[in-house]
Amino acid sequence: MLDTILLQCAIAKAWEYQTLTLPNPSVGALLYSPRYGILSLQAHQKAGAPHAEVLAFAHAARKIYERESRSDKKDGGDSLLASDKLAPQTCDEMIQALDSLLALPLTEQSAALHDFLMRNARGLFEDCTLYVSLEPCTHFGRTPPCVELTKAMRPKRVVIGTTDPHTKASGGAEILKNSGIEVVCGVCEDAAQALLYPFVCYQERGSFRLFKLAMRLNGDYKSGQISQPATQTFTHNQRAVSDTLIVSGETFRTDLPRLDSRFATPPYDATHLPNIEILTRSTFAPSLNPHFATRPATLCHSPQSLSTHQGFCIIEGGFGLLATLKSQVDMVLLHIAPNFYPSPNTLPHVPISSLGDEAHKELCALKLLHTTSHTGDISLWFKNP
Repeated sequence: MLDTILLQCAIAKAWEYQTLTLPNPSVGALLYSPRYGILSLQAHQKAGAPHAEVLAFAHAARKIYERESRSDKKDGGDSLLASDKLAPQTCDEMIQALDSLLALPLTEQSAALHDFLMRNARGLFEDCTLYVSLEPCTHFGRTPPCVELTKAMRPKRVVIGTTDPHTKASGGAEILKNSGIEVVCGVCEDAAQALLYPFVCYQERGSFRLFKLAMRLNGDYKSGQISQPATQTFTHNQRAVSDTLIVSGETFRTDLPRLDSRFATPPYDATHLPNIEILTRSTFAPSLNPHFATRPATLCHSPQSLSTHQGFCIIEGGFGLLATLKSQVDMVLLHIAPNFYPSPNTLPHVPISSLGDEAHKELCALKLLHTTSHTGDISLWFKNP
């Protein structure tokens, strides 16, 4: 039961970065000590950045050093260290060194953290269990292989959600078993494989197609800005790692969207501009949208002419566009804002801008308390503040 709960935590953490890691998989990792509980919970955030296991070991080591330092300074107390206790000064130096490495840009952290942990953290995790949604990789690419680090850190157990379908990086579970570490595979396997789906699509076909739609509780998806700031940031982070962004001609001409990544946050590139394709029956100059006076955009007059066969492709639009492109969509991401306009005239096909200023003042906002799906439907529990 504990294995299931903690691996679910790791999987949930990885979903916070789903698609942002492409062409890498989204992976979550958790380190647990039977004496002190969860030491770290981390996820891979971006291709080229440290993998989940590296971040989990690094943050757990920092927590161990910090606790050890406090324990010694108080003249006693239990130690998290499996080996002999370190002097407080040494622990403080380790904390400072780790902090400096964790302050580096994410794309510069991986090799540095690997090196630090290999030299300084052996023996820290001998009573711990590492929970990871995907078996540690064996491939040396932009980052060192996680299986070698895990072998060196020697946790007592490694609990894995699913094995790696990517042949270059697979085999980590078997390597760990052969090194004498207890390995348990297949815990929360269905959930771990669901997390892996965008990566599997990318590996098998060279592309992943995501349809994104934001709407209010009453189905309205046309009344101005809908998503809350954090959701908007996530959307722009996705655009920052995408190759192609597709919208309908109606959206492009009516809403005059920027279709950029300006709200992306580090480590994602707010200056990245995905290729823009417009699905339309009409012929018009993209420059009619002032944001595309000098920026290129491609008109596509049939679904087959869209670039949905390569890279990370995001499609943004309404249900009509979704129905048109259903056969070219791998996943649908639906953002539901916890509010609605109660005016009976506010229908999904009526822009709120046409209803006057009074309609804007009638927005009813609710507070989301919990989400369940045990009935087959997605049930959203709201509080009326």
